Amino acid sequence: NLDLRIAMARVREARAVFVEQRLDQLPHVTSGGSYDRRKQPDATVGGERVFSETYQLGFDAGWELDLFGRQRRAAEAARADLGAEQDNLADAQVTVAAEVARNYFELRGTQKRIDVAKRTLVNLRDTQRLTEARWELGAGSELDVQSSRARLKAIEADIPLLEVAEVQSRHRLAVLLGQRPDALDGLLQPREVPAYAKQLPLGDTTDLLRQRADVRSAERRLAAATARVGVATADLFPRISLTGFVGFLSGDASGLVNGANKAWSVTPSISWAAFDFGTVRARLRASKAQADGVAAEYEKTVLLALEDTENALTRYAKQQARLGIVAEQAQAARRAEQLAQIRYREGSEDFLTLLDAQRTQLAADDALAAAESTVNVSVVGVYKALGGWGQQQDAAPPAVAGTLR
Repeated sequence: NLDLRIAMARVREARAVFVEQRLDQLPHVTSGGSYDRRKQPDATVGGERVFSETYQLGFDAGWELDLFGRQRRAAEAARADLGAEQDNLADAQVTVAAEVARNYFELRGTQKRIDVAKRTLVNLRDTQRLTEARWELGAGSELDVQSSRARLKAIEADIPLLEVAEVQSRHRLAVLLGQRPDALDGLLQPREVPAYAKQLPLGDTTDLLRQRADVRSAERRLAAATARVGVATADLFPRISLTGFVGFLSGDASGLVNGANKAWSVTPSISWAAFDFGTVRARLRASKAQADGVAAEYEKTVLLALEDTENALTRYAKQQARLGIVAEQAQAARRAEQLAQIRYREGSEDFLTLLDAQRTQLAADDALAAAESTVNVSVVGVYKALGGWGQQQDAAPPAVAGTLR
């Protein structure tokens, strides 16, 4: 999945930055050579300007003594940034998994609605033939024939729209999985997927909520912002550094690496923004303000997670209850249509009664197919709201853990 590739690249980037910040706490050693040629006055020859050459070859080292924690806090911030990106990757994985599952269940629901429409079409064609036969025998009317034909054509017109939705769902699933739009057509032929209409084995939802990747990521971003306040605070104090050199120094290139030309130096240094405290304090205030903003974002993320979870759990419970009602409605509508068919064939009921019963049955069966799909999609919503609930459990419910079969 391309979204996951993007998130993984950001994790690699954050890890590299963290390694760089951690190594900044150690001495930096570089190798190099230099050549210097200059003309300047020489007091030993009466101030006459002479040429001088200097060749240097060796190792340079530099080390900032982290007495006030500037580099340590910078490494902490980089570590927290890495944790945030890792949590963002986990959040992307949950989101993609939820999108795949949601589109899968919506596809199966659309396929079932197509099946309902086609089965209804068969019944309506039988009714059309019966109505025409009764009209030819003088037992019916042209109104019945035309009403039956109009209903038949209405269903025929609905089927292409459902088939378009089915194709779009298949293509969307393939793209979510990083494949060509038609790559999964053979795998996604119509099949029955029952609704997961039972109580979810959630356990303690509070603990699950804490594991939401977006909540963890927000907490890590807050930790990074807090660490950067420490970096800005350390700038109020002096920076003490040591630099050194070991190698060879000579005025003649031919004898540069002779033992007599060995050289070394150690240079301690101190720098302090004593006359630039206004700038340093402004940076400190900015970092504190940024940390306050990130803290507010963390609180907002937690509240949104609570809202998302409560909405998802309520939606699943209500859709589950609705599914039972819609199933009873569909059963009653099918029985009513059967009775209307029998009474119409016997001549004890008019065609409009039969037509109304068929219309009610189609609507009820279509609503049942949609309700079953909605229940499964609601389970996916709970999975996503709880940050991938079921991934760390020994067994997840089929509606969440099921693969495309």
